[in-house]
Amino acid sequence: MVEEFKLELSKNSNVYGASAIYYHLMKRLTYFILTGLILSSCSNKQEGTALKEDISPSWKPIERISKSHLRGLHMANDSVAWASGTNGTVLITSHGNSWKDVSIKDAESLDFRDIHAFDDKNALVMNSGNGLSIYRTSDGGSNWTLVFHEADSNLFFDGMDFAEGGIGYAYGDPIDGRMALIESIDFGKHWNWINEKFRPVLDSAEASYAASGSGIKVMDDQLWIATSGGKKSHVYNRLREFSQLIPNETPLFSEAGAGIFSLAFWNMNEGVIVGGSYIDSTDASSNCAITNDGGKTWELITENNPRGYRSCVASKADGSLLLAVGRTGSDYSINKGKTWVANGDEGYYSCAIKNRSGWAVGRNGKMAKLILQ
Repeated sequence: MVEEFKLELSKNSNVYGASAIYYHLMKRLTYFILTGLILSSCSNKQEGTALKEDISPSWKPIERISKSHLRGLHMANDSVAWASGTNGTVLITSHGNSWKDVSIKDAESLDFRDIHAFDDKNALVMNSGNGLSIYRTSDGGSNWTLVFHEADSNLFFDGMDFAEGGIGYAYGDPIDGRMALIESIDFGKHWNWINEKFRPVLDSAEASYAASGSGIKVMDDQLWIATSGGKKSHVYNRLREFSQLIPNETPLFSEAGAGIFSLAFWNMNEGVIVGGSYIDSTDASSNCAITNDGGKTWELITENNPRGYRSCVASKADGSLLLAVGRTGSDYSINKGKTWVANGDEGYYSCAIKNRSGWAVGRNGKMAKLILQ
C-alpha cells in the first residue's frame, strides 16, 4: 500500500499543489481504513454466527393430550406444527405451546403415519396399511375431505412430501413388483397414479419403512425415495419430471427390519440418511450416511455417529442443525451429519425442525418441544 501511495505522489506532484496532494492521499487512506474496518466487522459477525450454531439443544416434554402412537409430524413454520397417529388422530399447534385435537370423525381405524402441513389452515394426512386414504383440510382441521382412496388391502403407503410449488408425491411398498407412487400438482387436492413405466421395479423383499413418513423428499423437480429390506439399501432419485427414478446404492446394511428409515436434504446436493436395525435398536454400526452429490454416492459415518437405530432425521433449511430420533434417544449434528452429539435418552418416533424451534413425537402421545440454548 505504501509503494502505491509513493507512486501516486510522484505522478501528481507536478500537477496539483501540496494541499491537494495531501487531500488526495488522505482520501485514499480513509477509504482503505474504512474498508478494512468493514471487512473486519463482517468477519467478526460471521464468526459470531458460527459460534451461535455451536448450541446444545434439549427437549422440553409437553403435557399429552392423546394416548395414540404419533408417527406423523410436520412443521409449516416456527409456530405451526401438525402431528398424526393411530386411531385417526390429528393434532395441531398454531402458537408453539399447547396442542389441539382435530382428529377425523369416523377414521378411528386408520393409522395416520404421515402428515404434511402448508400452514395453520391447510394440511394433508395419510394412512398406512389396509388400503390408502388421504384426507385434506382447509380450515385448520375443523372439517376434512377424503381426496384420495384406494380400498386394495395390499396397498401399504409409507410417506409423502411436497415442493413449495404444490407438486407432491406419496409412495408405498411395491405392487406387482413396482414401487407404488402417486402424484398431486395442486397441493394435494387431487391425486393420480404415476404411469407404470416411471415406477421402478424393486428387488425381491425391497420396500420402505413407514416409521415416520420421512423416507421421501421433494425439492423443485428433484425427488428422493429411500428403500431397504432387500439385498441393498437404496436412495432412488429423479432429476426432472417425467424421468426414471434411478437407484443409488448406499452403505447402510439392509435386511428385514434394517436399513434406511429416514432421509433429509437441504439443497440439491447435500443430504443425510439414518436408520439401522429396528430389531436391535442399540446397534450403531450402520445407521447414518451423508451425500454431497445429490444422492449418487454416500459416505458411511462410522465415528461419532448416532447412538443406535434412528427412525427419523430432520434438518434446518440450510443444514446447519440436524436432529435424529429413535427408540434409544436423540442426537444432533452441527456439521451436516459428519459427527453427532448425544441429545438425551428419551425415545421418539419422529422429529421436525425449523429456524428457531422443533418438535418430537412418539409412543402413547408423547410430545416434546426443542429448546435451542
